Amino acid sequence: MKKRYLKILQALPVYADHENNAKKILTLIPQELIPFNREKRRNGINWMEIYLENDKIGYIKKLPGAFYKCEQVSLDDESVKGFSYSYRTDNTEEQLPMDRLFFPQGYLNPDKEQIGTIKLECIEKAEENKMSYIDLEYPAALIDVEEIRFRKGDKFYITHKSDDKHDIFMEVDNFLGKQGFLLKKTNTSNLEDKWMYSISITIAILTVLGIFLGFLANGWIVVSGLMILVGIVVAFIFVFVLQIILMILKGIFNQIRKRF
Repeated sequence: MKKRYLKILQALPVYADHENNAKKILTLIPQELIPFNREKRRNGINWMEIYLENDKIGYIKKLPGAFYKCEQVSLDDESVKGFSYSYRTDNTEEQLPMDRLFFPQGYLNPDKEQIGTIKLECIEKAEENKMSYIDLEYPAALIDVEEIRFRKGDKFYITHKSDDKHDIFMEVDNFLGKQGFLLKKTNTSNLEDKWMYSISITIAILTVLGIFLGFLANGWIVVSGLMILVGIVVAFIFVFVLQIILMILKGIFNQIRKRF
């Protein structure tokens, strides 16, 4: 079973049970990645059931901005290049947010500080020149920066992706040593919903084949080759409606799970 994770964004108490009066067993701190099982709802409050050490289970309240539900994805682009960084000093007072560490090329003054550069890129289709990139610079005396790469089909988690349109990065981690930042416009597919696409494609093929054989048996294809096109159109409409039904059923199923 694939693990699902929450990235903690603010300090959160962990309860022994999904009740307001339950015992608080520990407090999660920002930046922690915590595996979780599912969402539950009790007495009008939504809870996340999380896994703790030694196979223990705890519960945290689902509060706005308290955590980010990580997405397990596969890369759709041909390749992407991002970066990870670390401070050269352990002095936490010197640590700064990313918008005060990375700047467009030409922003920093080379006469006043040592400058490093890094290029982020996502290549959708190299042959068609479909790609996005940005050159950044950073204070090299303050942080060390390392390049990370992923290729088409590689799997990883998006551990944070801001809704702020001015934020161009998203955080990623494959839990195999590649952890850092990619361009937010990187193209990915959510693995949790991949089964829906597989079912839709299979049904589309079977529907087109069934309609084709039906037309063939009735002699309609001999009368007009346009009947094949009609069959394909009908199949796509059927698949579109099916996807909507599957999404509705998934939502209903998730609501039912919250209450058990």
